[in-house]
Amino acid sequence: MKTSILILTLFAILVAISCKNSTNGKTNDAQITDSTEIKKIIPRGNDTVIAQKYDCCFIVSTIIDYPEKDVEIKGTILMLHGWNLPATEWCEKTSFCEKALAEGYVLIIPDYNKSNYALELYPQTRADYQKYPTITWMMDFQIPYFQETFGLLKPEQNNLIAGISTGARGATLLAYYHPEIFKGAASLSGDFDITAMQDEFLYYAFFGQYNDFPERWRDECFAYDCKNYKVPTYIGHGEADKVSPVVQSKAMYDSIKKYQPELKLIGNFPSAAGHNYDYWESETDNVLEFFKCCR
Repeated sequence: MKTSILILTLFAILVAISCKNSTNGKTNDAQITDSTEIKKIIPRGNDTVIAQKYDCCFIVSTIIDYPEKDVEIKGTILMLHGWNLPATEWCEKTSFCEKALAEGYVLIIPDYNKSNYALELYPQTRADYQKYPTITWMMDFQIPYFQETFGLLKPEQNNLIAGISTGARGATLLAYYHPEIFKGAASLSGDFDITAMQDEFLYYAFFGQYNDFPERWRDECFAYDCKNYKVPTYIGHGEADKVSPVVQSKAMYDSIKKYQPELKLIGNFPSAAGHNYDYWESETDNVLEFFKCCR
C-alpha cells in the first residue's frame, strides 16, 4: 500500500519577461505574476504533499511515491511513460510500482504528456507541441530541482531510470547524457535510431521532415555514438510490436554490445509480445531483478 504521495507541479507561463527557454535560447514574452514555492516535504509520512514551483518553460506534474515507513530505501527509480499515455497508467495496469515500492525504491513519476524527449524546440515544431518539455529542460531544470528540493537523484545515490515506449527513448537518452546520475536503465519497446523512422509522425512533428534536416535527426539520438554509452541497461521489446519496430531495440543492443562489450547489458525480445501493458507487465520482474545489479 502506498503511504506517501508527493505531487510536484512546475508551472510554466509561456509569455515571460526576462525568462529564457534554455532549450532553444529564445526569450519568451510573458509575465510571471507569482514565484511562490511551497517546499513543505514529508519524506515518509501518510500525507499527500504538494510542492509548487514557477518556472519559465513548461507545465509538468510529478508524483513522488515513497515506500512504507518500515521498508529500507534502496534507491530511486525515475519512471517515464509513453507518448500521450497517462503518467500513472504504468502503475495502474501493471505490478511494477507495487513491487518496486515493496523492494524499497522511491518512485518519481513525471507527466510529460506528448513529449518525445527532443533536445530542442525548432521553428518546424508543431505549435501545439511546443508546450511539451524537452530533455534539455529536464536535465537543466527539473533534475536539479529534484536534487535541491527533495534530495533525490544525486550522483552519489542509487538512481535508476525506466521507460516504456517513447519513455524508453527518454530513459536511455537521460542515461546517455547523465551516466554519473543513473546507475542502471531499462528500455521497454523504445526507439533508438530515429533516422530509420523518417515517416514517423512523432518525430517529424517535432524535428521537421528528415530530408530537410538529416543532421538534426542524427543529433536527436545517440544511436551513432554507442561507444560513449556507459550505463548498464536492460533492453526489452516484443517482436510482435506493431507500433515501434523491434529492430530498433535489437540494433541498439547489438551496437552497444559491440562498442561496450564489458558493459552489463541484457536484451529480451519475446516473439509473441506486442506494444501493450500485458507485455510491459511481463517484464516487471526482469527489470527489477536487473536493477539489483546496479546497487
